[in-house]
Parts: sequence; C-alpha cells; structure tokens
Amino acid sequence: MTDHNFAVVTFTESSKAYETLSDLRGASREGRIGVASAIIAEREPDGRLHLAEGSDAVIGAGASTGGLVGMFVGILGGPLGVLLGWGTGALVGSIADSKRLGRNETIVGEFSSRLPAGTTAILAEVNEVTPEVLDGLAASQDGVVLRRAAVDVLAELEAAEAAAEAADKEASRVMREQRRQDRKDSWDERVARLKARFQRKN
Repeated sequence: MTDHNFAVVTFTESSKAYETLSDLRGASREGRIGVASAIIAEREPDGRLHLAEGSDAVIGAGASTGGLVGMFVGILGGPLGVLLGWGTGALVGSIADSKRLGRNETIVGEFSSRLPAGTTAILAEVNEVTPEVLDGLAASQDGVVLRRAAVDVLAELEAAEAAAEAADKEASRVMREQRRQDRKDSWDERVARLKARFQRKN
C-alpha cells in the first residue's frame, strides 16, 4: 500500500537540489517511489517563488502548471499567497513568523515557513511505499523533507481558492457601496451649492 503525499524538500545549496532530483528520477525509474510530478523552486530575496527551467529541473509533464504541484505554486505565488503572507519575504523562514500571522496551523503556511528567501526546494507529488526512499535521498544532500497527505493539501488549496473568491466578492461589494456613496455625496454637494445660490439671490 502506498501513501499519496505532497512533499517539500529544502536545501541551502541549489546544486544539491538538482542532485537530489536526479536521484529521485532514478529511484522512480527503479520503482522505489512513484513521482507524479516534481519541480525545483527558489525563493527570491523579495519573497517571490521562482520555478527553475530545463528538463533537469522537472519531473512530469506540466509540473509547473498542472496537478498538485502546479496548484500549490499558483496559490503560494499568487495574490492570495501574498495576502496571507505565504508568498512574501515577510515570513523569513521561521515558524514564529507564521504564528504571528495566524497561519501556523495551515499546511500551505507550514510549507511556506520552510521556504525562506534564498532557499532552494523540490516540490513533489509522490506515491510512497515507505518514506525512507525520499528521506534517504534528501539526507545524502543535507536536504530536509516536510510531507503531508496529498488529500489534505488539496483540501486546503480548495479552501484557499474559495476564500479568495469570497474575498474578491466582498471587495467588489465594498467598492460598489463606496461608489454609490461617492455619487450620493457629489449629488448632495451639488444640490447644496444650488440652494445657496438661490438663497443669495433672494
């Protein structure tokens, strides 16, 4: 029986991430682990998540746009990620920062807290008979593995997307109300000025 997981493997040196991904590709060919998709990502100094390019940085077609990896990157690096502090340098990689933002109990927030500026990571959707394969490959390059059940990650990404849609609707409602108020204020001011003119004439 295999466990369907989403994993983030972090490294302090980008070359070690590439070495590990190459080893992971080999382990997948040997049937020791199933890799649905994987990609190397780097957290830029300004907090943005940059996806590496090239065949040596990716496992699986559409890793950057499709599947769980693509959705994770989309949420983490998109407007919602910025809003919640997941996609910015504000986290600086510590769990304490995540707690201060009130996001310490979220899976995406937990993953993000392990990706401070200057960090290189492998983002991977895997099927594991045992965690020892990925853990061993990462440890050989001083990498640190954080994994969570893929179904739990998917559920949180869905909830985050729903929250983003609700926030957009609320923002639109507030803007409409403000525009109506602005128009009302403008009308009242115009009427008041007109009344003042008539009063002066009388």
